[in-house]
Amino acid sequence: MTGKSVLPLALALAVAGCGSATEPRGGNDRVTAIFTQGFSGPIIDRSGKKIGSVRGRPDSQGLVVAFEVRGLSPGQHGVHLHSAGRCDPPDFASSGPHWNTRGATHGMTARGPHDGDWDNLEVASDGRGSTDRLIPRWHGKIPESGLSLVIHANKDDEATDPDGNSGERIACAVVIPPAV
Repeated sequence: MTGKSVLPLALALAVAGCGSATEPRGGNDRVTAIFTQGFSGPIIDRSGKKIGSVRGRPDSQGLVVAFEVRGLSPGQHGVHLHSAGRCDPPDFASSGPHWNTRGATHGMTARGPHDGDWDNLEVASDGRGSTDRLIPRWHGKIPESGLSLVIHANKDDEATDPDGNSGERIACAVVIPPAV
């Protein structure tokens, strides 16, 4: 199922780290390059096997971020940006906690959402899921540790802090690698 939503630009920039080798490194230069060059990278499962891809492309209204996966259980899965640009299987703990520069709570609450919140991904009965999003504005700084996109085992309830009861981390993509 494909969904479209407008998210903070922070998400777009977070997913941007898999850009070309000529992309500037460090600070907001990495972020600027994302809007001019686009990016792409693999999504891996707990065994390290590639199960999908994430990509982004500049658009007149911001950055369009899209990803697709295969081999997941049918239903909804929480998807979040995590605060480190690492995806070490099998548990992806290296991706750190959800990205949260403003000290917000998780989900669609009075004090949320935080930077790393993303709507659930719907996976069809054949194990495939895809989505694309428009991220119109950047509102914060990318951490030096980079960012990762993590898919969780369960649906995000969009209310429970800190992770929406979304369960184990089952897939991951480095979207902005650590600054060198």
